[in-house]
Amino acid sequence: MVEFDRIAVYLHFNPDIGITYRVGPRPLEAFADASWETRFSTSGWVVLWQGAAISWGSRKQDCVALSSCEAEIIALSECSKDVIYYRKKLIGIDPSYVTAPTNTSTDNKGAHDLSYNPEFHARSKHIKRRHFYVRDMVEAHELVVPLVKTDVNPADFFTKPMPSDKFIKFRNFIMNIGSGGTASLA
Repeated sequence: MVEFDRIAVYLHFNPDIGITYRVGPRPLEAFADASWETRFSTSGWVVLWQGAAISWGSRKQDCVALSSCEAEIIALSECSKDVIYYRKKLIGIDPSYVTAPTNTSTDNKGAHDLSYNPEFHARSKHIKRRHFYVRDMVEAHELVVPLVKTDVNPADFFTKPMPSDKFIKFRNFIMNIGSGGTASLA
């Protein structure tokens, strides 16, 4: 009941806040993160277009990750499924909306490297093949996986509780709330 009370109070004191999309061409981009737990880790991701969220998710992973890299690659693959769906949707509307591979960022160096290099066999052979969907999409030139700092990865918003200042920073970025409709994580 405590969590519901927090949500109700937040909604009561923030009735004017909503998602704001930018005018003009903006690329599709995404961020993925995971909170590595000893049992079931949490995946979180957000897909942005026109400067604000069009899709997001947070869920417990259905397997026990043996490393933070494995938890992050699972989150990246879940995020990649959403990104590919929206790429196809946007290409169907107007092919000029998607002209390059989509940035699907992570803050984990191991997951970033695994997205490009299938040679980590000795350390990653226990990871199920279905969790390498992100690697398949990188090889198909649908995605690129930039490495970002943890403190500027808005997907962190969906993986764990956080202090109010960090919550507000990520909320403003995800919803494009800021001065003149240009939220920033800087």
